[in-house]
Amino acid sequence: MFRLMSYLSKFMKKGKDNQKEENHRVAYNITGVAGEYFVAAELSRRGWITTMTLKNTPNIDVIATTPDGLRTLNIQVKTRSIENRQGWILNKRIETLVPGNNFFIAFVDLKDRDEKPDYFLIPKNLFAKWVTKRHQDWLVSPGRLGRAHVDNPIRTFDKPQFDVFEKYHNNWDI
Repeated sequence: MFRLMSYLSKFMKKGKDNQKEENHRVAYNITGVAGEYFVAAELSRRGWITTMTLKNTPNIDVIATTPDGLRTLNIQVKTRSIENRQGWILNKRIETLVPGNNFFIAFVDLKDRDEKPDYFLIPKNLFAKWVTKRHQDWLVSPGRLGRAHVDNPIRTFDKPQFDVFEKYHNNWDI
């Protein structure tokens, strides 16, 4: 009987942890989808025909085309939530170069609920090259106590780097 109670107690605790994790994942997904809708809406306001891709489409969240069909954009959207005031946490796949010049990354800052979002709409290959160089520079720079940094898959885009891409800040002339 004691073993059964112990097992049930662990199962119930695990259930609560799973529920917290599930709530976090839902909030994360809602934030991402909100950013995609905001990007699609901004492009639509400017005369583009837009659609959002299925969630398992790698590297493309929004596809936009001009009404005459002469230009098509593939856009990967990265959204930061209202609670995240630092920046965007990315992984090393963001360094992947793509063929053509019609791929963009849209960084969406949801800011406060009563404020309009901010955007950085940056050409994908330009950003990929920049983040690759930034990571390589970080790897060769000394870490704490002069120790070497250990390579990892984490990449970031945060406030200290916003100036580098200022010309892409809220600029929809693509």
